[in-house]
Amino acid sequence: MTADTIAGTAQHDEVLEPRGRTAFAVRAGETVRIVDLDGQQVADFVCFAREDPAEKLSVHNTALIQGTIYISAGHRLLSDRCRALMTITQDTCGKHDLFAGSCSEGTNRFRYGIADTPNCRANLERALAPFGIPLREIPYSFNVFMNVPIEPDGRISIREPISKPGDYIDLRAETDLIVGISNCPQERNPCNAFKPTRLRVVVYRAGEGR
Repeated sequence: MTADTIAGTAQHDEVLEPRGRTAFAVRAGETVRIVDLDGQQVADFVCFAREDPAEKLSVHNTALIQGTIYISAGHRLLSDRCRALMTITQDTCGKHDLFAGSCSEGTNRFRYGIADTPNCRANLERALAPFGIPLREIPYSFNVFMNVPIEPDGRISIREPISKPGDYIDLRAETDLIVGISNCPQERNPCNAFKPTRLRVVVYRAGEGR
């Protein structure tokens, strides 16, 4: 099965240019597919319960309750109330991150001594503003395709993603949601192999394949 094959009808289909962003509503039962079009590109992903956006993704509960920081097909994204928000149904990459959070103005300035840089926190803030979700309510992200190994001695590092062109992940909504995605603009570490590229985002509802 390729990234262009979906088991249903597409409700939404867009290409995020390098450093781009998006946010949209998803209904229970719909699937969000994120496709790495060119390879080695990270998507910072967050979601919120649509009926009460105060309930939102918790990467901490997602890792703690399922006993792993490396999630893939069959794992769920859990909320800060320990409710299942989404289920990963397909994953052709298998390497993602729940630990590193999102790049921000502050972290870029601290690590690289540069101000006013494009960053995922600002991307998500702008994307989610039309839904009335302010920056302070945006949680730590699930970083799709990001490669952050943890060494036996506890050290962490950011390495180039292993995702290839066409790799994708499918996340099925278990309840009505608001989703925010930042096409990570980081170019000062190996997060995106030092060169941000494109992502494709498709939302589809299960049904007759095409």
